[in-house]
Amino acid sequence: MDEIRQRYLSRLPDLPVWVETRALLVREGSKLLENPSRKGFVVWSADEGLGSVIGEPEPQAVTLAADDVTEMLAFADNIDRVRSLLPDFEAEPATVFSAPEHLPAAPRNRCREISLSEIAAQQHLPVDLMAELSRVAEDGVPVVAAFDDVLPVAFAYVASETESRWDISIDTIQSHRRQGYAAAAVLHLMRLMREQGKSAVWGALESNRASANLARKLGFVENDRLWVLTRSAT
Repeated sequence: MDEIRQRYLSRLPDLPVWVETRALLVREGSKLLENPSRKGFVVWSADEGLGSVIGEPEPQAVTLAADDVTEMLAFADNIDRVRSLLPDFEAEPATVFSAPEHLPAAPRNRCREISLSEIAAQQHLPVDLMAELSRVAEDGVPVVAAFDDVLPVAFAYVASETESRWDISIDTIQSHRRQGYAAAAVLHLMRLMREQGKSAVWGALESNRASANLARKLGFVENDRLWVLTRSAT
């Protein structure tokens, strides 16, 4: 790893709010441009479709990153400037939650890891969800499914990972939402990751009240705040 990345990793503690940024810093193939004043940087991955702006934004770097991704992260100290540099992106605040010290009891729904070949065989999955799960499974990321009888209906996987933390990604098919399947999948994966000494982080957009409510129901605690800038559909 180059000196610049090492320097910024040392400046960003392994806290919930920095999970995605730190994961981008160590991701193979990600790009980084440092502010000439060394007061900030932009790091992004075209493969992930995600970038992060830390500290003082460098306009050219932000523009270059935005050409490669669909989402950019900004923070309390730079959101106004980043928003002004990305007029084609819509900004929305997100709450960052940290995991409870003690996990609630696991729901009764059957859960287990599923393989790439199993994912490919699921005819009931929407095309975009199939593509998402297949992509992460191909990268070797464990995917946990919660089952309704023999049918996998909710999925959880590690979206970003650092030395001590990981960021949760959850998907549930439309017909099985709000029935406890997502919670079951998340808790199963949380237990697997705790065996590795890693604590979960949950991010919920302000508009996604269901996600935030589920986080609180599972005992997650509000920890911080960031902004997600998403390329406008138009």
